[in-house]
Amino acid sequence: MTTNDRPKILAVQTAFLGDVILTTPLLSALRRKRPEAEIVFMGTPSGAAVLEGHPAVDRVIAYDKRGAERGLSGFANKARELRASGFELALCAHRSTRSAALLAWAGVPRRIGFATADLPWLFHDRVPRPPERHEVERNLELIAPLGGPPEGFEPKLMLPRPEPAGPDLLGEVGEQKKVALCPGSVWATKRWPARGFAEAARALNGELGARVFLLGAESDREAAAEVENWCRVPVVNLAGKTGLKDWLRVISAMDLIITNDSSPTHLAGAFEVPVVAIFGPTTPSQGFAPWSKNSRVVEAAGLACRPCGEHGGRRCPEGHFKCMERIPPSRVVEAARSLLEGSAP
Repeated sequence: MTTNDRPKILAVQTAFLGDVILTTPLLSALRRKRPEAEIVFMGTPSGAAVLEGHPAVDRVIAYDKRGAERGLSGFANKARELRASGFELALCAHRSTRSAALLAWAGVPRRIGFATADLPWLFHDRVPRPPERHEVERNLELIAPLGGPPEGFEPKLMLPRPEPAGPDLLGEVGEQKKVALCPGSVWATKRWPARGFAEAARALNGELGARVFLLGAESDREAAAEVENWCRVPVVNLAGKTGLKDWLRVISAMDLIITNDSSPTHLAGAFEVPVVAIFGPTTPSQGFAPWSKNSRVVEAAGLACRPCGEHGGRRCPEGHFKCMERIPPSRVVEAARSLLEGSAP
């Protein structure tokens, strides 16, 4: 069967990078379910880039909805591109109005989406998105109209593994444990205070001799700089100083990641790197806990105001920020130590 003869299936997730990583078990299940098909993934430029070379995906499509393809003209052009590709089926993990409308405008003859999507009537098959389930499990519901996941399928996060970073990015580390702190987040209330990250860095450096790195995107420079100012121990601040590929190389080279509830949680899981995830305004029960046995969640218990939203917010609606202020560095260090001492050097 030539490429042109193969049935074409489109999988869509144009939300944040962490959301893309959490669709990878769905892609793996779809590949096993439909091995004869050409499977295409569409995401934002960064989402498409991390899935380039994934064994379950034949090719990726980047939709730069906030950049070069923003607005109605970009939307119309992307719909024409998808229509010309001749997809017979689309599975949409993104619940936005734009994603549903794009697939409808592209004329994909069978569209599967969530019953809780913004425009559910634009999907031919509408599947439940149980709020009590993990996002990995919710995404796998999208394959239910095709008969469900293959028998014996075990969902696992997976990304093409890059060559781990070496001295070019990390410097000479020797036998030291490598710990990355990821203090940023799109949502301000998801950021554990800088002094907490700094105290954790001092403890891990002083007690375990760990080499500490600060990681993040360009938008995380300020948060990382604040942590560095509080640290008073040597750290390697790479926040905003690497492109996406080198960022992935650094994460895959770490012995431990300490992060807010954000994409490094799931990148660590995909690269089988131990992770400590700090939850404040959001809770693991919302479905975005680490999908990894080699992980720990640290959160403040006993607050009736949690969760205060689906994503967190720009500011604490109660005005006290107790969900983060009540997480002592000692608990994060304890969780980190348990993972580092349980992992091979």
